[in-house]
Amino acid sequence: MKLTAFSLVLILVFFVQDVSAQERTFVEYGTELNGYAEQFMSDSLYENRAEAEQLFDKLLSEVLQMSGSYEHPFKELERVSVQPSEDGKFRIFTWQLCQDSDHYIYSGYIQMKGAKPKIFELDDRSGEVRNPRRDVLSADDWYGALYYNIKPMSKRKKNKYYAVFGFDANSLYTRRKVVDVLYFKDGEPRFGAPVFIAQSQNRPPRTDYRFVMEYSASGNATLNYHEELEMIVYDNLIEFPSPYEQEGIAMMPDGSYQGFKLKKGKWYSVEKVFTHIQQNAPIVKPKLGDGRGKNPLLGPKN
Repeated sequence: MKLTAFSLVLILVFFVQDVSAQERTFVEYGTELNGYAEQFMSDSLYENRAEAEQLFDKLLSEVLQMSGSYEHPFKELERVSVQPSEDGKFRIFTWQLCQDSDHYIYSGYIQMKGAKPKIFELDDRSGEVRNPRRDVLSADDWYGALYYNIKPMSKRKKNKYYAVFGFDANSLYTRRKVVDVLYFKDGEPRFGAPVFIAQSQNRPPRTDYRFVMEYSASGNATLNYHEELEMIVYDNLIEFPSPYEQEGIAMMPDGSYQGFKLKKGKWYSVEKVFTHIQQNAPIVKPKLGDGRGKNPLLGPKN
């Protein structure tokens, strides 16, 4: 096939661009990405935050598909959560964009381990999920959250299910924390499985596909995996008069704890984890990485 002069010029241009991209280190990419993240987390104007987030998203998508990117820890990303699975099969990047004090959007990518990694974009559709406790979701209708922990649901090497812990700023008056279940079906990520068994003396057992707790923005509630107890532990919430007149009654921690214990691949509820009750509920911030700096969760105040 005879190449025209124009074709030769195009080939040369793409070759130069490819070589130029390869010459950049992942540290340099990470630094540029963190600059965008700093802006979309802290700029006072939503238009600027949205533009910076789009630039960040586009570049991150490109970088995560580059050969060798999976081995780079991306510690440069101080404003983004990077959570690797314990078995090293994948990791999840998530971040938060504040539209205003009452609206938040979450975005993310699942990056699979490989010489040339495969990625899945996570599209936040939590506002459209009709039944959060019962629906099975895909990457395209993801129940958006800022993930702060991943825990395999089996000690076997062929573990298929992972508990993923996330934070959702939700609204002006309420916050949410969620434990979702991630697995892969036909190579595609799925969220939600019938593994949360709620047991009570006065009610028949109820099976949920994910666990969601909603509490007042004026307080803070914990929800995470407790390594020593080998179980999920979370604050017990009770009704309490809200400091916000518009909210009325708020759900606040009372200083006691409930939990879920893993038995044969399912999480069974435990009504009382500790026998003592503290006067003041502890405030624990989610861990979003390996000491990579502060990770503000609530975005700009405006």
